[in-house]
Parts: sequence; C-alpha cells; structure tokens
Amino acid sequence: QRFAPKLMRSLERAIAFCQSTLSYGKAQEAPPDRRVVLIEPIVQEVRESAGLASDRSIGWINAIAPGLTADADPDQLFRVLLNLVRNAAQALESDRSRIDAAPQIRVTGRREGAVTILEISDTGPGVPEKARAHLFEAFQGSAREGGTGLGLAIAAELVRAHGGELALVEGTIGATLRLAI
Repeated sequence: QRFAPKLMRSLERAIAFCQSTLSYGKAQEAPPDRRVVLIEPIVQEVRESAGLASDRSIGWINAIAPGLTADADPDQLFRVLLNLVRNAAQALESDRSRIDAAPQIRVTGRREGAVTILEISDTGPGVPEKARAHLFEAFQGSAREGGTGLGLAIAAELVRAHGGELALVEGTIGATLRLAI
C-alpha cells in the first residue's frame, strides 16, 4: 500500500513518456502546468526511478540548496532531470575501464536571482566532440551505441517551453549539463 501511489505516478509518467516519444515531431509537447515546486523531492524521486538509490557502484552527491524551488511543471521537470541522470549513468556504465576516478553523479541546485539553476555532472568520459554539435537535436545527439538521440532533444524542448535553457558546460571533468529555469 505504501508503494502504490508511487507506482501509479511512475506508470502514469511512463505512459505519458511513451506517448510523447511516439508523437515527437508530430506535435508539440503540452504546455507546462507551472507552479512553485520544491526541487529536492523531485531529485530524490529521479534518483529512485533511475535505480541509483540502491546502486552503490555509482556515487551520488546531492548538493541542492535547502528549500530550493522552481516555477515549473513538476512532471516535465522530472522527465528532464530523469533524462539527464540516465544519460550520466549510461556514460559511467560505458566507461568502466577507468580506475582513476570513482563513478559519480552530482546534482547541484541554486538560485541566481529569479532563475533556478540545476546542474547534473558525472565523472564519465565527457561528451564526444562529434556529438556536441547536434547534442540537443532529435536523432542526432546520441553518443551511445543504440541510443535514439531523443532524450536530450525532448529535455531541451521541455526546458525551452518553460522559457529556460539547457546547455553543456565546457571544461568540466566528465559532462555537466546546466538547466536554467
């Protein structure tokens, strides 16, 4: 009974995700249903949904400012963050040959004036040069074998619908993606 509401939300999100993926290119995403939301619970749910709460092989650092909020659609923000965290985890999984650094994902969040800044960083191999030019374009940005290249394209579209920006931060260890809403 305790997990039923969480399971229902996950199923509803999965159905919405499948529908939006199948309709990508045919229609725009639904406009965001914005409200002030706490970031911390969304990040925790992303961690659990990505399977990283129980996976001890990938370190997790949560550096969200206490009480940080954003004026955002909570479901769309969840999808964006889940895409970014999954990409980071996949990069770390594909880079198991490195022994110089422990695999780690770091989520930071802070306010800069009226803007909420979230950054998802990993200690993986970084984004290959050939993928950078088309990173946020559908069917173009995947650096992973078998990847569709839709995750970052959809994430960028959702962030733009919020009037925000999603960008790759240059000069970091691994990859860092910055989301500003």
